[in-house]
Amino acid sequence: MAKTVEKTKSALKLRTQARDGALTLRIGVKKYVLPFEVRLLTSNEYVFVHIPPCAEIMKIAKSGLEVVTDVATADEAAKSFRRGRKRPAGKASSKIEVPTDISAALSKIPAGYKIGYAADGSLKLVRSRKRQKK
Repeated sequence: MAKTVEKTKSALKLRTQARDGALTLRIGVKKYVLPFEVRLLTSNEYVFVHIPPCAEIMKIAKSGLEVVTDVATADEAAKSFRRGRKRPAGKASSKIEVPTDISAALSKIPAGYKIGYAADGSLKLVRSRKRQKK
């Protein structure tokens, strides 16, 4: 393997977090959790697995996992593991318009009061708390 693929692997080791119970073994009907500290990164096309003292970058193929030995492919895999810092852009929320009859009813509430519920479930006016700044 090229030395730069090894450098890519060691850089990816720093970005991973240890997962307990990530490595399991099934014998017959029993499933055993192996006591190894596994570090794992995944993307749509690649998997990086670090089980001390070994680490590998693998490409997900139809036939199974293939070990990456090419420097360009290793760099492409490292880029695919990066997550963007920005949140996904969503729709901007539109302003909700309150119907006129509801806004007229809310304007009739006296200052210092709010709407609350009585024990039987009926509406009543309740004094608002006045919090003082520290």
